[in-house]
Amino acid sequence: MPTKLIDGKLPIGNPVAIGIDQSLTGFAFSAVSTIDPSHHLTWVYKSPYFGIERLVDIRQWLTEHLEYVEEQGCIIQDIAMEGTVLASHAALVLGELSAVVRMTIHDFFEDGDDRRYPLKVPPMTLKKYASGKGNAKKQEMLLQIYKRWNVEFNDDNAADAYALGRLSAESHIDAVELAVVEQMKDAKYRDQPKI
Repeated sequence: MPTKLIDGKLPIGNPVAIGIDQSLTGFAFSAVSTIDPSHHLTWVYKSPYFGIERLVDIRQWLTEHLEYVEEQGCIIQDIAMEGTVLASHAALVLGELSAVVRMTIHDFFEDGDDRRYPLKVPPMTLKKYASGKGNAKKQEMLLQIYKRWNVEFNDDNAADAYALGRLSAESHIDAVELAVVEQMKDAKYRDQPKI
């Protein structure tokens, strides 16, 4: 089955922040309660397609999951997604996926709704937020998310999506996390039009 759910017992009707870790091999989406971030619903999806069909499939999957969250009475307050690494050998393909994700979110919300412009979090910034250091390895991230927030994952994509959701909820338990939350308020991390 291409979709895996990690059920963190998100109460129906909770306001949520969404975290998206866009990956072609493990696309992860997490709806995190802004009231109690230990509660969440997190999915990891592996599309069976390739090329343009995979992008279309992921767009449809993402739309369905945004709709599902709203059908549960949850109000989406903000969305964060992991930024792309331009030096990566897969930067072009990941750039295409990033554009599809951003367009899906843009089309999902009405004109004038600030939620159309997700927070784009650089990978090193996300690592610093979730682990305390910007060069943490995947296993360190999983361990630190468990130790810091008492939330357990065995999939690094799911863990990243969850951390992105917490960050977009502006949740923080220490000075390092607070500093990242404040840093990410800079307008350069969103595509909002200049007024």
